[in-house]
Amino acid sequence: MKKLIFTMTFLLVTTLSFCQNQKITYSKDYSGNTVAKDQYGNVIAIASTDYSGKLVWKDKYGNVIKTESEDYSGRTVTKDQYGNTQTTKSKDYAGNTVEKDQYGNVLYTYSKDYSGNTVKKDKYGNVLGTYKEDYSGNLVFYPKQ
Repeated sequence: MKKLIFTMTFLLVTTLSFCQNQKITYSKDYSGNTVAKDQYGNVIAIASTDYSGKLVWKDKYGNVIKTESEDYSGRTVTKDQYGNTQTTKSKDYAGNTVEKDQYGNVLYTYSKDYSGNTVKKDKYGNVLGTYKEDYSGNLVFYPKQ
């Protein structure tokens, strides 16, 4: 379950591309939902599971941003609020997570660094930022400056 939530947080960042220059913190609320907050503590989105086990991301007003589920081959599939496939995520031969758009083009690659942090890279291999755990156990995305 921890890996699933960790994977889902990556997808949120790709959806909220306007926040790439901000630090984003992911934590759990009292209901067990994942809450994404900006560097000022404002809620960006909340993720919870629905009755069918899909992870549903909603904005702070309760509007659906996207849903995430696994397909028959084990890939994580992200769909928009209308049910259109946006991205798929799977492992490559080296164990890295590769995120592709609906046409099969690589968008991002996620790999572990020597410290155990997750590094987000674009399709050309340029580092976009790093996901690290803070002292409270929250996952924080630090964009490359």
